[in-house]
Amino acid sequence: MEPYDSKRILLIDRQSHWREAFAHALRSAGFIVCTLDTYNYVLPQVCLKGEEPDLVVLGCVLIRPEEQMLITQILARKHHLLVLSISLPWHVMHSLFLQGVDDIVDKPHNPATVVDFVNEVLESTVTLNSYWSIERNGIA
Repeated sequence: MEPYDSKRILLIDRQSHWREAFAHALRSAGFIVCTLDTYNYVLPQVCLKGEEPDLVVLGCVLIRPEEQMLITQILARKHHLLVLSISLPWHVMHSLFLQGVDDIVDKPHNPATVVDFVNEVLESTVTLNSYWSIERNGIA
């Protein structure tokens, strides 16, 4: 796998204290990080200088229609997605996994923990099984 310092992360969170703390932790770990404070879909290349993100990290409290629309748009672009949430019911998490979200975890209180979550998701995206690869990439 490539070194993590070349991995590009798009971090979306409306809460500035979480967004800034998580971005700082990720940058300190060597990631290239772009942050957005809106759920309005923006092409990730806009803030990543023409590059696609290796992972999109979405911080949210709940999955309301606005968050669901953003998740749908992110997954439609075939981006890997990690959702950090305060509290999600089991059926909502199940639905998100069925849609293609790579992982869903509780929003950590320690920003350094986000680095661990991101590393785990990035590692799991490298070893996709053939069925998942076909589903995500549309290879027939």
